[in-house]
Amino acid sequence: MDYFVPLPGTQAPSFAGSTLVLPQPSLSSLAQLACDLLVHNLRLELVGYLGVRDYVPAVGGRDGLPGDAEQEGLALGTEVYTTPSRSLTLVLPRSPVIRARKEHHLQAISAWVAAGGFKDVLVVAGTDAAMRGDDGLNAATPLRHLLPPSSPSTPLLTSLASLCPSYLSSSPSGISSPGPTTSSSTSSTLPPIPHGGLTRSLMLALAAHAPTSPAAALLIYTSEGAAVDAAHYLASALAAVLGPQLGEVRGLVPVETQQQKLQVEGEDAEGARRWKEPRSWERGLMGPELGRDAGREMYG
Repeated sequence: MDYFVPLPGTQAPSFAGSTLVLPQPSLSSLAQLACDLLVHNLRLELVGYLGVRDYVPAVGGRDGLPGDAEQEGLALGTEVYTTPSRSLTLVLPRSPVIRARKEHHLQAISAWVAAGGFKDVLVVAGTDAAMRGDDGLNAATPLRHLLPPSSPSTPLLTSLASLCPSYLSSSPSGISSPGPTTSSSTSSTLPPIPHGGLTRSLMLALAAHAPTSPAAALLIYTSEGAAVDAAHYLASALAAVLGPQLGEVRGLVPVETQQQKLQVEGEDAEGARRWKEPRSWERGLMGPELGRDAGREMYG
């Protein structure tokens, strides 16, 4: 079985020149939730599945926004979405990688990225807010960027660096960062990313095996607990960073979405959106019904 499997009855699309977004299962599932908002609000097109043998098996009904007609078929554990022109490709995993398949996964996804000719890669993950250093505690935003060593100057990486401070300036307290505390560090290693899932291993694998597709990361400091507001915040940050790639689908965002402010470097950036939440959020991990039940069980 190929690592990428197109939808039945279709041919594998060309990903050449596309920007690839890879949310990682990590603390609070913020990366997956934020990308779930992008997928549904921007009506990204499902084109196939990725690495289904590497992820913990997951299957469910097709999701959608409230008011939309329900779709037939099943949703699998890891789906691949694109914009109509393929300017953006988003891989949305709904479960973590099986531990015994980790090495295969890292090799296979690196080979897929290299063969696909992606222009650049953005890894998205949450990391433990309790591990911030002093600079991280004093910053106005929980967002951080992490650029590869000797990274080229691309529009995506430039936009990412202007959005928020470098992770290297506030990486885990008590653990020294490699090299200077700037995003242009020439060190060949990356700092730890506590509770960031496979983010660090993935970036190292991509740097080694897919060097023509520079991989950067957008990280958000978080903790376990309610994640709805943080997911909206991260989705707005992603929309800001991926503005050029999302230009053709921005008009598909429902006009009734409420406006929300996104703090960047201590300033209020207008134009961030309050996203409509998919139906699955009403009964899933963060759903109000489940939340009420959990409260009764916990507190009697």
